[in-house]
Amino acid sequence: MNSYLLYLTLTLTLVLTGCANYAPSSDLVGASRDVLTTRMGQPEREVSKQGYKELHFPRGPAGSHTYFVRIDENDRVLGWDQVLTESQFSRITPGMTEQQVIDTIGITKIVHGLALSRGYVWHYRFETTQCKSFVIEFTPENLVRDAGYRIRSGRRCKQVGM
Repeated sequence: MNSYLLYLTLTLTLVLTGCANYAPSSDLVGASRDVLTTRMGQPEREVSKQGYKELHFPRGPAGSHTYFVRIDENDRVLGWDQVLTESQFSRITPGMTEQQVIDTIGITKIVHGLALSRGYVWHYRFETTQCKSFVIEFTPENLVRDAGYRIRSGRRCKQVGM
């Protein structure tokens, strides 16, 4: 019976701390990079910008949030943005490079190839009441050919809580 209670306690602790670490919270502003990474894990990507660094935290293998956290030259958190939004998606235009897309909305884990070597497609799930995904079609040269929304249905819609 004791091992069962220990297992239950450890499982509950992991679940609760996993939820708390999903997104940044207001008490992180001014916190050190060490505190940030202790709470949120290691970033997927780090980019040096003018006057600050930007750390990318995509959530889940196909999560509906990606946080760009800004830290100053002293490795203190300045703030963050959740970038999987329709206003950010509107910035994706034909001719952009793959790198420009990643700089705007982060990386995705949902990638599909197109037939006849026509390129590939990236899918971004995001929080919406309309069960939409944002889809980007790339050419074989890694340039955006087209971008737009696709309606998810059934099980896929429910997987992201919509």
